[in-house]
Amino acid sequence: MRTLALLASALVLAPAAALASDPGMARPGFLPPDAMILDTLEATPQLAEARALLGAARADQRILNAGEHETVFTAAFDDRRVRKEGNYSEWSVQAARGLRLPGKAEMDRAAGRAGLKAAEDSVDDARHQASLVLIDRWLSWAEAAGRRALAEAELATYAREAAALARRVELKDAAPLDLDQARGAEARARAAAAQAAGAEAAARADVEMMFPGLAPANAPELSPPAAPDRPFQAWTDIILERSHEITIARALADRERFLATRVRRDRLPDPTLGVRTFSERGGEESGIGLFVSIPFSGPRRSAAADRQAAEASAAEARFAMVARDVRATARGDVIAASAALDAWNAANGARAASEQTARRIARAYELGERDLSDRLLAERQDFEARRAELAARAEAHKRLLRMALDAHELWLSEEQ
Repeated sequence: MRTLALLASALVLAPAAALASDPGMARPGFLPPDAMILDTLEATPQLAEARALLGAARADQRILNAGEHETVFTAAFDDRRVRKEGNYSEWSVQAARGLRLPGKAEMDRAAGRAGLKAAEDSVDDARHQASLVLIDRWLSWAEAAGRRALAEAELATYAREAAALARRVELKDAAPLDLDQARGAEARARAAAAQAAGAEAAARADVEMMFPGLAPANAPELSPPAAPDRPFQAWTDIILERSHEITIARALADRERFLATRVRRDRLPDPTLGVRTFSERGGEESGIGLFVSIPFSGPRRSAAADRQAAEASAAEARFAMVARDVRATARGDVIAASAALDAWNAANGARAASEQTARRIARAYELGERDLSDRLLAERQDFEARRAELAARAEAHKRLLRMALDAHELWLSEEQ
């Protein structure tokens, strides 16, 4: 049953690329399948907590709908002794219930609906926050795997050169100093490769710990990032329109406002209406009647109304702060995504230039026009450029995917 529910969720929350004819950004191929991601996200503690709080909000709505008044049943049994007359068995029974004055029940129901709305959006926001963590861990693992591959490639390059130079030294065709330089470069590369392998293992363990069963045996290779199909300047407004943080803050502010109105109206106390029946003097006297009780409003109710009004004002201020912060964050994330893509393009160009330079210097070394130190420096700079490109590639993907997730383009899409 749960599997069917998750598959249905996968259809409803599928990426915008599958739901919209004009998606904001294509889904990268290095991510796991959507059904697996949705299953993993639903199993996170964040979602479990949010769903539990949603259940509490539903119960709270039922409480508010029912009101605070309950029927009170009272029974009394007495044995009366009257001098010179004898003993009499007497009893009385009454039932009473408070009645909400007009308008109070409406405010209670409105507050319950607002609280439920906030809790429902909190479930989606918890899924959103978990997806941001997933993307961060996944890309960190993929980048660490790329660094390990580059370190192994660098080690293999220096190992080949050291082996070739060792043979040339045996043939008296190269100086021992050159061999020492090559072996030193190989030793540095070997240490870097060991560190990179450890970092990759730690990154994969981090993914596996946070999202069990999601990580395959080998990390995926990061593809070159691409600009989103939607212009960057259009993303900020879309993020704001779809922000769960804003809708949650708005719902909570509405709830406090409804409760403030409710408590203010409660300064006029609710009456209690009851019915009473009794039997006295062994049944010789009996009766039935109605009674009404109304408490006098005192300073406590006035203070409660003032306190709730202050809490409503504070909730409105929190909403304003959340809206401001989300706008600033959205704008910053869009700018960061655009800048990260530009940075990757520049890093990729530098990598290509460095690779070409390394090939030319290697050719010049083979022709005797450059010495070994020049070749080793060029190769080292080439691998540094590759690492810089890899870091820029991972950062660009991270920024672009964060922007897409904030706009609910992935796994929380609201586009039709």
